[in-house]
Amino acid sequence: MIDTQRVAALALHFEIRRAELVDLVRQLVERESPSDDPERVSALAAWVAARLRSAGIEAATVPCPGGGDAVLARWGAPTGGHLVLGHLDTVWPAGTLAEEPFRVEPGLLRGPGSFDMKAGAAVAIAVLEAIGRGEVEPCSGGALLLTGDEETGSAASSQLVVAEARKRAAVLVMEPSADGGAAKIARKGVGTVHARFHGVAAHAGLEPERGASALLELARLAVFADALGDAEVGTSVVPTVAAAGSRKNVVPERAELTIDFRFWTDAEGARVLSALTGHRPLDGRVSLEIGGGLDRPAMEASPESLAVYHRAAGIARQMGFDLPPARVGGASDGNLTAAAGVPTVDGLGPAGGGAHARSEHVYVEELPRRAALLSALLEERG
Repeated sequence: MIDTQRVAALALHFEIRRAELVDLVRQLVERESPSDDPERVSALAAWVAARLRSAGIEAATVPCPGGGDAVLARWGAPTGGHLVLGHLDTVWPAGTLAEEPFRVEPGLLRGPGSFDMKAGAAVAIAVLEAIGRGEVEPCSGGALLLTGDEETGSAASSQLVVAEARKRAAVLVMEPSADGGAAKIARKGVGTVHARFHGVAAHAGLEPERGASALLELARLAVFADALGDAEVGTSVVPTVAAAGSRKNVVPERAELTIDFRFWTDAEGARVLSALTGHRPLDGRVSLEIGGGLDRPAMEASPESLAVYHRAAGIARQMGFDLPPARVGGASDGNLTAAAGVPTVDGLGPAGGGAHARSEHVYVEELPRRAALLSALLEERG
C-alpha cells in the first residue's frame, strides 16, 4: 500500500486546487462535443492535447476515421503501468449549452456532459498536469487515452483502445462512478440484432390468403426473442424498435425489428446471438435477413481486476471515503479492455447522477478526492 502520509498529501494537494478543477470541468463542458459532430470532438481533443503539452506531457491527437480524434498522452516507459481511459464525446447535440448552461450550485455542478464524463476527463487531465509539474510521481510509465465516439459504440476508436490497453498492466476507466460512488467491477455486454422481413403483399379484404405477412413474422420473432431472456442470470432480450406495413388494407410485405440484448458473461451473449440468428420464419414465403451482433463483450470481474479494485478501495479508505464495488448494466470501453485480457476497473470518475438526462450533475467534493485517488494509484507500487 502507498504510505498514508503520502495519500494525505495528495488529498490536500488537490483539495487546495478544488476551484481549478471546477473551472477545468467548465472549460470542457462549454466546448460542446456531441459524438455525431467529429469536428467539434476533434477541436476539443486538440485543445486537451495542447493543454497537456503545455504542462510538459507528451500528448497528441490521433485520427479515428469515422469519428472524432482521440487524445493520447504518455509518460515514462512505453509499456507497463496503467492506461487511464475515458472519452470526450457526449450524447448532447450542439446548442444544448444555450438551454442548459454550466453552473455551480451548493455542493454540485451541472451542465451537459458534466457527469458522463467530462468531470472524469477533467480529473485525468489535472492528474497528468500534476505529473508534468512533478507534483505526482508515477511508479512506472503510463498513458491517458480520451476517445471521441464512446457514446455511439466506439466503432472508430475500439482498435486504438485495445492496442493501447495491451501495452499496460492495468486499465483505470474514469467513467462516472455508480450509485453511492461505487467503482464498477463488472459491466454487461451488449448486443443488437436488426431483422428485416420480406413477405408477399395482398389485398387484406379480397384475398388475404395470397399474402405472406412480414408483420406476423416480426411478431413471432419478438415473442421468441423475449423468451430468450433469463432473469436469474441477468440476461435481458428486449425488442425495441419495430416498423411494418404500408396501408391499412394491405397484407404487410415488409417489416423491420431491432432487438437489444444484455448479458453478464460472453457465453450468455453467444447463446442469445446464436438463437436469434438461427430463427426461421414459420411462413416459408417470408424471407428473413438478420444483421448486427455483439456490440461490446461483457466486462467480467477477474482475480486480477479485483486485485486492482481492492487497491483502489484501500486507498479510498485511507482518504476517508468508501469505494464499494458495483455491477452495472451499461457498457463502456472498459468492456473492450477487459475482454482483451487487461485487468480493468471502471467507474473511478466523480460521483453524481443524471447521466444522459437534463438533471446531470457532479458532486464538487468528489473532484479533488478522485484526482488524489487516481494519483495514488499511479504512484503505488503493486
